[in-house]
Amino acid sequence: MPQRWRDFLKEESTKDTNKVAKVVIYNEENQVLFIKRTKYVARHAGEWDLPGGHAQENEDIEKAVRRETREETNLSLSDLEKIEIQKKTTYFKAKYTGGKIKLSKEHSEFLFRDVEKIENPDKYEKMAQKVVKKLKK
Repeated sequence: MPQRWRDFLKEESTKDTNKVAKVVIYNEENQVLFIKRTKYVARHAGEWDLPGGHAQENEDIEKAVRRETREETNLSLSDLEKIEIQKKTTYFKAKYTGGKIKLSKEHSEFLFRDVEKIENPDKYEKMAQKVVKKLKK
């Protein structure tokens, strides 16, 4: 059996848990990376999101956020820091250190946003605002 097929079967055999990991990735101007979900995904189509996703069974939450970020953006995270847990979601922060962003098929666009100017922020924008505010202290 070819290795690619074995890898596919291995990936499909892992199950997602209800634990979620998200990361606030900020650049030198303290702008935060957001990625837009395609209209073809089953949940939250067309919404802007932070990189991250569900942890798999027996997967450490930090490994999950690193894996999901790599899958969604092609970025490797360095200096990852856990910042908060809200219900089933663990939030991390990491500085964008460069690298070409290549989106997965689940996402159609990305942008770095100045979150301080957002009025009526959603939950992810609120978390991004909290991180940026602490960076400026």
